[in-house]
Amino acid sequence: MKAIWTILLADFTMSLDNVLGVAGAAGDHYSLLVFGLVLSIILMATAATLISNWIKKYKWIAWAGLFAILIVAIELIYTDFKILFL
Repeated sequence: MKAIWTILLADFTMSLDNVLGVAGAAGDHYSLLVFGLVLSIILMATAATLISNWIKKYKWIAWAGLFAILIVAIELIYTDFKILFL
């Protein structure tokens, strides 16, 4: 249950970030804001489906993603350690 809440929170945060980015780029142009949000939703759904299908077909993509996340995590831990203790 905790994992589900974590995923929901991450999804909500990423969606909010996307909305704020589009709103900032659109400025006072409301038609551009609506277009950007609709385009964003379509692209996210299409990309998610495409990537999901690729991961099902080519298992190495999931491992490559995991490896990339691991590298970033190690770098963040190293940087925090360096800032805090050195």
